[in-house]
Amino acid sequence: MKRSIALILLLGLATWLPAQDMGRSLSLFTDTRSDRVGKGITVLIMEFSEARNEARTESKKQNKNSVTGAKGTGAFSFFPELGLESSSQNDFKGDARTSKRGTLKAKVAARIVGKNEAGDFLIEGKRVLEINNEKEILIVSGAVRPEDINPDNTVYSYNIYDAHIVYKGKGEVSRAQKGGMLTRVLQWLF
Repeated sequence: MKRSIALILLLGLATWLPAQDMGRSLSLFTDTRSDRVGKGITVLIMEFSEARNEARTESKKQNKNSVTGAKGTGAFSFFPELGLESSSQNDFKGDARTSKRGTLKAKVAARIVGKNEAGDFLIEGKRVLEINNEKEILIVSGAVRPEDINPDNTVYSYNIYDAHIVYKGKGEVSRAQKGGMLTRVLQWLF
């Protein structure tokens, strides 16, 4: 009997005392989802894309023309038999393949910057990381439905509609991956 009373008191105390999470008070029975403009949200970027295209063409064309004539008559009887023959053949074989694959996994904090007429949240977030004069920039924006926000205040990038996700780098490594000026001019020409 004493144990069950102690257990009930302990559970009551646990629901009354707030839990601490990085300086924020949280209750065991409340949700931490952002629900208004100005609040933050964590975007879990999980983008995988793969495209493949294959085309094969084969065509053949063959023409044959022939003209023959008999022995000449009258004033032209000295001409021997006249015959013309023509032949042409065109063969074409084409084969093309294209393949592309991309993966981006990241986390970025974003802020709810507005609400659209449907009640969905408009979000924007940017993360800049600079190490040894190499800069990596990750930008995300779009709209998310309130029901797509997870209880831990995260949203997957594939649940963001009108998503605009940019990942780019600046620095020596990025410059080294680009071709030189002459290479870029030749690629542009050809």
